[in-house]
Amino acid sequence: MRWMPRSEWIAVWAALTVATQCRRSDHGRVMSFLRPTLPAGFVEQDGAGWRIDVPSTWGSSAQRRAGAWVYDDPQTVDDYHANVSVLTEPFAGESYDYAKAAEATLRREPGATVEAAREDVVDGDPTLIIEARWSVATGSVAFRTMQADLASRGTGYVVTCAAPASAFERYRSTCESIVRSFAVER
Repeated sequence: MRWMPRSEWIAVWAALTVATQCRRSDHGRVMSFLRPTLPAGFVEQDGAGWRIDVPSTWGSSAQRRAGAWVYDDPQTVDDYHANVSVLTEPFAGESYDYAKAAEATLRREPGATVEAAREDVVDGDPTLIIEARWSVATGSVAFRTMQADLASRGTGYVVTCAAPASAFERYRSTCESIVRSFAVER
């Protein structure tokens, strides 16, 4: 092994420090994260690069949009079916950054009022769980949403649980279970 002059050691140390800090994030994965257990009455559903737990009574939506996966509660409240959707889009950053961008977009969205944005961990990634109230056109039912945003392998994933505003508190624990169960391919 050859002896390295002090200047070379400093150069190697500096390069390693910069490389480590460039990869280090204040919001890195939580390696000790354990996926929540499947709640009673829920089933696992899989999509392209993700999985989620939903109530077993909910079914695939007739109002499916291109690029979106949607499951609905068969019961209606105020003529509205509570539902969960998963949307994907290209995103090359980390989950926390994706969630902050989603929060900023929601705050600019006409008709949306962000009621809460709290830091949490979903699928081992620090992210935000964002709750919003949506005002809608006359004759439509106002609704509330709870969403989490994850990013992995160049894709951003948004899971959103929506319920009529008048019944959101009844759906809160269901939405929490759905959102917290969300996981993406790593």
